[in-house]
Parts: sequence; structure tokens; C-alpha cells
Amino acid sequence: MSGLSAVRSEPTISVVATLREKNPLPAGALPVAVGLAINGAATYAFLGIASRALDGADYSALSNFWALLFGLGNGAMQPLEQEVARSVSARRAQGIGAGPVVRQAAVIGGVFTVVLCVAIALGRGTLEERQFNGTGSLVPALMLGLAGFCVAHLARGTLSSHGRFRGYAVFFAGEGLYRLVLVGLLAFLGAKVLGPYGLVAAIAPFLAMGTAVLSERDLLDPGPDPDRGELTRNLGWLLLGAGSLSLLLQSGTIAVGWYATGIDSAAAGKFLSGLAIARVPLFLFQAVLASLLPKLSRLAAQGSYDEFHRGLRRLVAAILALGAVATLAAALLGPVAMRIVFKDSLALTGRDLAMMTAASVLMMAAICLDQALIALDAHSRMALGWVAAFATFVVAVALGSELFWRVELALVLSGTVALVWMYAFLNERLRHRPPARALSLAEADGSLVD
Repeated sequence: MSGLSAVRSEPTISVVATLREKNPLPAGALPVAVGLAINGAATYAFLGIASRALDGADYSALSNFWALLFGLGNGAMQPLEQEVARSVSARRAQGIGAGPVVRQAAVIGGVFTVVLCVAIALGRGTLEERQFNGTGSLVPALMLGLAGFCVAHLARGTLSSHGRFRGYAVFFAGEGLYRLVLVGLLAFLGAKVLGPYGLVAAIAPFLAMGTAVLSERDLLDPGPDPDRGELTRNLGWLLLGAGSLSLLLQSGTIAVGWYATGIDSAAAGKFLSGLAIARVPLFLFQAVLASLLPKLSRLAAQGSYDEFHRGLRRLVAAILALGAVATLAAALLGPVAMRIVFKDSLALTGRDLAMMTAASVLMMAAICLDQALIALDAHSRMALGWVAAFATFVVAVALGSELFWRVELALVLSGTVALVWMYAFLNERLRHRPPARALSLAEADGSLVD
């Protein structure tokens, strides 16, 4: 009987192994996807509640605040997360404690935060007038939120480099749920003032970070102080690239708010609500990013370029195929979804949502390729690609006429430029393959979770 069971189990084992081999997603993506799904649902609920509690002008101001918070916060702090993940993973591969690296990164992140806050303070008048509907309390909330992004990205880089994807997922789930609970409380109390809604978005990362690391151990083991350049070797290029990408992702809402001044005070709120629906694929794609770079970096370090190229090709093909379906779904079902989640007055057309979704899909594919360039130590090519894409957006949006259409078209053109750029330079890099090297990025993390 036991022999029969063993025989029957062999095909099952074979199927599982085949599926695992052909799975285009890197290890660690599934738990993070769960956390992101919770975060995404909570984000829609947050925006839906806020859109009903606030008038059109205030909700647009909150949308501009949201775009600036995520654009500046991710743009400045995402590179720090990547460098922490790289350096800590390299140390773990050699059995060296990560504590000094994380503490040095905290100092660097603090400097970034202060610089951004000073710039915001200098531009406070313009922000209040052109972006925040005259609400002064959103400026200190923006500063507080940037500090929250700093500690959150530091925690995420430390967690991912240790293969603690459960904690990584807990962060995203917690961030969304804290926002939802607090905004629900505001709505229950009948709050109609804009400031508290911005404060809720600002403090959620602090609360989520505390929850994510609460049960984690051995994240800050003692070790030697970082060598000169251990954290900053590629930080400049990463800042340029991630900053350009992050601003590009949020530039649609910011541009609508800027160009719509005096024309349609609710325009930015409409656009952000549409993006929330259109960017469901891009939002969930963050689950892939959490473990994509470590895996690609490990393969590059080992000189396994055939597997590197094959896995990347499958992933990009899957993104484009699913993206085509998502674009069609956005055109057909997106307006209905918007009316369910938001007020009827915020609903956009199927064309608007399809254009936004198409732009998101193009950027998803480009981000995959930019991670491959980073893994191949081509940071400068990655950074200049996103600079070119952002410049394309700025030029294209300035030349158009009809507000939403020109912003949507500019996003699609930017995504196309980014994808073509990354593809061309990745092919060039792979034609001149660097030799296998010692583990120096987040490769160890990938080897631990595979």
C-alpha cells in the first residue's frame, strides 16, 4: 500500500516541481502579494471614504498631497532601501552583522528627510496655493509623512535582505489597515476638515513599521563599521533613477492639479481616483519587486546568464499579456468600478482608464528591465532611462490641449520610452556579459529563500 502511495505521489511531485520551475515570479512574491492586496483594498476604501467626506476641491488637494508624498518619499527613500538590501545581504553572505550598516543608512535617510523638508518649507506658499487649496496644515503633514517613508523604507530594506518576507508583507497590510481604521474614525466623527485626512496618511508608515518589526529578531546584529562607499557606491545613480521614476508615477495627478487651477478644482481628485483603479496591476507588481532584484543579482553574480535572460523574458511576457487583459478590463469595467468605490462625479470614461492602465503596464515591464540593469551593475543606464522618460512626460504634457487626454498620452509615451530604453541597453549589456563575481548585491537573500 505504501509503495502504491509512493508511486501515486511521484507524478504530483513532478507537477509541483515543473510548476515551480516555470513560475515566472521570484521567491517571496506570494506573501508580499497578500500584504499588498490588503493594502490596496484598504487604499481604495481610504480614498472612497475621503472622496465622500470632503468636497471636490478639498479631495483634489488631498490627491495632490498624496501624489507629492508618494512621489518624493519613494523617490528619495527607495534607493536607500535598495542599498540597505544590497549591503546587508552581502554581509550576511559573509556572516557579518548588519547593525552598523542600518544605523549608517538611518543617518543618510535623516539627511535626505531634512533636505526635502527644507525645500518644502521654502516652497510652502506655492504648495498651499497651487496644490493644497490653501490648507496650511498639509505642509507639516507632508514633512511628517516623508519622515515616515524614511523609517519605512529602512525597515523594508532590512526585512527583505534577511528574507523576512512575512514581516515585509505585514508592513504593507498594516499601513493600509491603519489608514483605513483612522479615516473611518474621522468619517464616523463627521470630520470635514482636510488636515486630519493628510495626517492619517502621514502617520500610517510609522505605525506599520512598528508592527512589522515587532516580532522580528536578529535584524541588527553587531559587526564592523561599513567601509567607505559600502552604502553610497551607486546611491547617486539610484537616487536619480528612482527619483525620476517615482515622480513620473505621480506626475499625472500633480500635472492635472497644476494645469487645472482656476478651471476645475476637482480635476486632480478625479485623476487620482482613476489611477487608483487603473494601477491595480502596478500596485500588486510591488510584490514581485521585493524579491526580483535579489534573484537577478544572484544569477548575475554566478554567471548564470541564460537562466537570467530566460526568467526575465518569461516575466516580462507575462506582464505584457496580463497587462493587455487588464487594459481591456479597465476600458469595459473601470467606469463601473469607479462609481462603486467613489462618488459618481469622480467617474472617468473607459478611454481614460484604458490609457492609464496601458501606461502602468508599460512602466511595469520597464521596471522589470531596470532591475535587470541594476543587477548587471548598469546603474547609470537605468537612471538615464527614467530621466529620459520623465523628460518625455514634461514635454508631451506641455504641448497638449485637452487636460486629461494630454496627461494620459504623455504617460503612455513616457512608458514606451522607458521600455524601449531599458530593452536596448539591457541587450547591449548582455552582449558584453561581465564575468561571474563574488556575491555583492542582494544575491544571498535570493539564495536563502529559493
